[in-house]
Amino acid sequence: MSLKLLIIDDEVRTREFLHHRIAWESLGITMVESVKNGILALDMARDWLPDIILCDIRMPKMDGIEFAKRLRMLDSDAKLIFLSGFSDKEYLLSAIQLQAFQFIEKPINPGRIKEVVGEAVRARQTDLDKQKEGLRLQASFDENLPILRREMVRKLVTEPHSPHVLPALLNRDTFLIPSEGRFTVAVAPLFWRFSDIPKEVRIVQEEILSSLSKSEEMLEWGSIAGFDSQNWLVILMPGTYGSAYMTGWSRLEQLRGVLRRILGPDIQFHMGIGHTAEQLFDIPDAYHSAVNAGNLQFYKDYGEIAFPSEKQAGEPLDTDWEELKRFRESVRRGDVEQADEIIQELTKRARQRKDLDIMRVKDVYFQFLLILLEIALQQGLTDKEEGGGSRYIWKEIDIIPDLDRLHRYVLSFLALFDREEGKGGSGKMREIVKFIHTHFHEKGFGIQMIADHVGLSETYLCSFFKKQSGQTVKEYMTGVRVEKAKELLREQDMKLYTIAQAVGFADPNYFTTFFKKYAGCTPTEYRERVGQ
Repeated sequence: MSLKLLIIDDEVRTREFLHHRIAWESLGITMVESVKNGILALDMARDWLPDIILCDIRMPKMDGIEFAKRLRMLDSDAKLIFLSGFSDKEYLLSAIQLQAFQFIEKPINPGRIKEVVGEAVRARQTDLDKQKEGLRLQASFDENLPILRREMVRKLVTEPHSPHVLPALLNRDTFLIPSEGRFTVAVAPLFWRFSDIPKEVRIVQEEILSSLSKSEEMLEWGSIAGFDSQNWLVILMPGTYGSAYMTGWSRLEQLRGVLRRILGPDIQFHMGIGHTAEQLFDIPDAYHSAVNAGNLQFYKDYGEIAFPSEKQAGEPLDTDWEELKRFRESVRRGDVEQADEIIQELTKRARQRKDLDIMRVKDVYFQFLLILLEIALQQGLTDKEEGGGSRYIWKEIDIIPDLDRLHRYVLSFLALFDREEGKGGSGKMREIVKFIHTHFHEKGFGIQMIADHVGLSETYLCSFFKKQSGQTVKEYMTGVRVEKAKELLREQDMKLYTIAQAVGFADPNYFTTFFKKYAGCTPTEYRERVGQ
């Protein structure tokens, strides 16, 4: 299988070295191209369709992050590998959100380059194999209707002028919607926790589209659904529907009811409705207005249906580095009240500006959380392993649907530094400890299950427990399991596999390894000692 590699770097020597001095053929790459900036790379990527991209972060005209954003808008599945200097750490969050495959720090090490690109080649080959398998499975027409409609939605919101669109829409049995007339675009960002739905995002999306494709309402309305590049659910409906009953409000209420039924209680959502598309080619504009309306919901009462507003264009909420500095100093000296005021002022400013780039807004709050995490680690209030690094905290932020909850999330971490709050945590600790002792033996038991029960985020739970008890949640859970195992081992007739299951281990061999690590001897040796 032959793969294509695109190299983007404004430094001539680096670009030439990567292009000509590495034996790419040995990795399965047969075609290599290189360009000096993101603009040229984007033009090439549209037609050449590279499989793997080596991209410098800092470049003139268009940097690596902007290039990657536009690349993802093309629905490219290329594996992105960023080349970054030490000073580029600030770009890490954006790169994560753009599905970066890996990061390589400069100066470039040829061995490291080959290692990472080799991993990308294997991952890309796996993707391509899956794509081939997908094509083979398309023999079953009914099963693939949601996929066909999903792809049509993507085309209509990005490239309705594509020569393949109009001929395809003539098949109304497949695509339902007409090729002429007015259209309404509805979008819905979806939020759920992995602990509630432990499946890959792709699988959850496929299940949702399959259910929507089969729903009587969608068939009756001639509507189709898909997901856009930012994983928002997009629904295209023939006709005009607006915010009053005379303009079809009841249909939108019905649609919301359909989504509630299909998504279930574990997936939260709200809806944004776009300007009416007067014809097929107006759908992209209608889609963007729907997304803007949906983003405005971040600042309003969660769960309502949002419509375009002439005042919806917001101002960017950029990071105020002086504000961050004052926040850091306040937290370090224990002035929780001043730190709280800074967060309150930030939220007030965010609500006034209504920045429609919600990722940017969350990034601003993320900077404050990084400071709290850093100082909590320094002061021993949390554990690096359990406290959840920056990536884990971002995952928690990513599923927060509105500004109020984001505000409360940040303040929950600030509470770690409040001495008075710390003294009053005994009730919550008793609840946590009781839950651990009651459920530690159950299948799938872990920190997330505890956090869900007591109503805390997983990251904050770990920090809170460490502050209150001086040990991590995992250390405490381990102690509970070991002590319970010792108690059961004193029963000489009890089988080892029964004891293993009683303390939460399905595999007796793993239980033996675990027990020896923490008790200093095997279960059998311990039983012999206490039986003497």
